[in-house]
Amino acid sequence: MELNEALSLQRLMPLSQIGETAEPIFQGFFRVGTNIYVRTRVSNKNLETNDPLAPFVTVVYWATSPAALKRAFLDDEPSTDTFFAPPPKEILIGTSGLYAELLVQIPKSEKKTYERAEYSNKGLFQYKEINIDGIKYIFFDNKNNTSECVSIIEFPLKS
Repeated sequence: MELNEALSLQRLMPLSQIGETAEPIFQGFFRVGTNIYVRTRVSNKNLETNDPLAPFVTVVYWATSPAALKRAFLDDEPSTDTFFAPPPKEILIGTSGLYAELLVQIPKSEKKTYERAEYSNKGLFQYKEINIDGIKYIFFDNKNNTSECVSIIEFPLKS
């Protein structure tokens, strides 16, 4: 699946309908293309868990690697995975994906935007996030590294 196809998903959709090549990564996360991942849930839009079409895609991600997703969503320690893939330009809202450039975009948006940090249950820094119009740009450096490039971009789907 290409990024544009993944982003064209507007609502919850059965994983089986977006392609037969979904590769399980961990706990409800699947790789569906090069650097394209989805998160699923077992309930449908009515929160019914007995739907035979389950699991349903709820979020689309562009990520540098599965290790990046594990670090963000499983409280994993930083891995030795040094693979870097540049984010596609069409999802960078006129930036190159650098922290400083995306941070400048916050006041330009008229919708819900913010910057925040996420910590593990142990109180350890996990990642910082810039949310612009519902799209989350995730970074792993706990310092204000203005030249850090985004590691994960999250696109939630509507229920």
